Amino acid sequence: MKTPDISTIHETVLHGDMRFHLMVHEFASDPSRSERVTSHWHEEYELLFLTEGNGTAHVNGRALPISAGDILFFNSGEVHSISAPPGVPLTFYAVVFGLDLISSYGNDDIQQKYIHRQTSGELLFQTVFHPKSPGTEPLRQSLEAIRSLYQEDFSSHELLIKAELLRIWHYLCRYPATQAFSVYPKDDSKILLTKKILRFIQEHYSSILTLEGLSAAFHMSEGQFCRFFKSQVHMTLIEYINYYRIGAACDQLLSGSEPVSSIATGCGYSNISYFNRMFRKYMHCTPKEYRKTHSETPL
Repeated sequence: MKTPDISTIHETVLHGDMRFHLMVHEFASDPSRSERVTSHWHEEYELLFLTEGNGTAHVNGRALPISAGDILFFNSGEVHSISAPPGVPLTFYAVVFGLDLISSYGNDDIQQKYIHRQTSGELLFQTVFHPKSPGTEPLRQSLEAIRSLYQEDFSSHELLIKAELLRIWHYLCRYPATQAFSVYPKDDSKILLTKKILRFIQEHYSSILTLEGLSAAFHMSEGQFCRFFKSQVHMTLIEYINYYRIGAACDQLLSGSEPVSSIATGCGYSNISYFNRMFRKYMHCTPKEYRKTHSETPL
């Protein structure tokens, strides 16, 4: 299985498919960068096991120190990112799944006691399980089992993967969070505004995006917008726009044979030299080198 790069961080697509709504991501970050996973969110739930290194998880505006052996739980809709000091390795894998994979179609006791109570916010799950915390070891065992089955041939092991996922949900319910140690509520005004801004950028990344235009669109002064964006996303506006655009360019480079200049224009870059400079900054290679290398890499 390939290690995902920047182009796989866009969480606007379904993880897995409607027939089996689950995906396992393997991630080894570039230690020369501080921002390892940029701010994003998705409707699916995510469990992440940090296998190497240390850093900070940013979840709905809250910073949480993390280190090897920790397990993170990201609730549906939570804005999250991961950073680490330059030079520090950071390796993890993540299991991302849709709640439909474990939900009941009827309104039975399992749905009421363990699913609905969580989705309604009555039952709060912990965000970080440290190695010696209760519940961490069985969670780790189930995550490792899912990872192994997924890598082997997940199409032959759906029942076993689903069984392990239900086991994980059991331990999340058994060792819930208290309000003091939860990142909830997930949809306060700052989080909602952050989601609106990120969604606007993602929907209009191919167009001209300026600080003046964005601040006006969200009824803030330019200074207010810059301070708010940096505090919530942990990147400057220009850094995030470039990061997202280069990720989109990576997708397009691998999905067809369109010329690099056309892809650059379609991703919002009118200056091909600037596009090439930003691409090399984030991907450490030229667009042509990226297309050649990744097109030849077996799945």
